[in-house]
Amino acid sequence: MGSDGVEAYRLGRDYTVMPIPIDPERCLEIDAGPLLFIAEARWLSGDAVREHASGSDQLAEIDEVEGLQDSGLSVHVLDAADRREHLRFDCFENEPHYHYIRHSIGSNTVVRLDDIAEGDPLRWVLGRLRDRLPEMLEFLDLDDLANRVRAEGAVVARSIDVLEREIAKFEHSGGLE
Repeated sequence: MGSDGVEAYRLGRDYTVMPIPIDPERCLEIDAGPLLFIAEARWLSGDAVREHASGSDQLAEIDEVEGLQDSGLSVHVLDAADRREHLRFDCFENEPHYHYIRHSIGSNTVVRLDDIAEGDPLRWVLGRLRDRLPEMLEFLDLDDLANRVRAEGAVVARSIDVLEREIAKFEHSGGLE
């Protein structure tokens, strides 16, 4: 924590290291009108983080990743028009978190999910997608996309229902179909 004590009140940690790319081999895409939801079975390791950040000065930004091993379902939220990812929810077993991705300034804000207070990360994600998605997009200065999500709310809601069914299958079988 910073000596001023303010760090505890900041929303996540900002990095210029962008998230590790989506692995299409482990994904299920769900059309959501102006959005595209991608559910991905992910395995994260310290080696993968180092490899992703290698070849640049970005590796210095990454905290200790030695021994990092985590896995779970990730839910990616992309603009359907350009397939750029803006939100990522990593519902990992050990350290669930989510990302606010700002391509315009090369920023990736990682926010740890308090799974003690919030409960099951997957249920929390579904709640945020249903109840706070436009506001999260506005936080990223994506007002036009947020307005399109509101305008096509019924389409987005049906897609979240599909995502919820896929999440239930993932939890039951440990994989995506």
